[in-house]
Amino acid sequence: MSQSRNQPAAEYQAISRPIEYLTENGFIIVRLSEFHRTPAIAGEYDFLVGDPHGYELEITVEVDRSVVSEIARRSRGRISSQSSYWICCAERHLATYLWENDDYPPDGRVTVTELSLDDLNLAPRWGREI
Repeated sequence: MSQSRNQPAAEYQAISRPIEYLTENGFIIVRLSEFHRTPAIAGEYDFLVGDPHGYELEITVEVDRSVVSEIARRSRGRISSQSSYWICCAERHLATYLWENDDYPPDGRVTVTELSLDDLNLAPRWGREI
């Protein structure tokens, strides 16, 4: 019998679990596209957010088209609307919202209408995607 068949169930689950982003005030963010193993839809990114008390809520982060156009222009087309850059950007904006408000957005949505300094600084360093 191979060693991989004897792998404990808990160890296997730890390997297959999606990455959790933990905010400084105790919210846990999971990308639903990783949880469901499906690709994210450009412009709208869904997350499962758990608060410090164990309550979970699905939150959608929408990235405004003008923001996408700005980064496409600044990156000279290297970062497209399909880039993984956007789910990272959406996740950071959601984490910032949760940190600043210590609560879920009232309608379960966050809209990114302008880029933060971190977003702008990250764009030139984002890897080239084929």
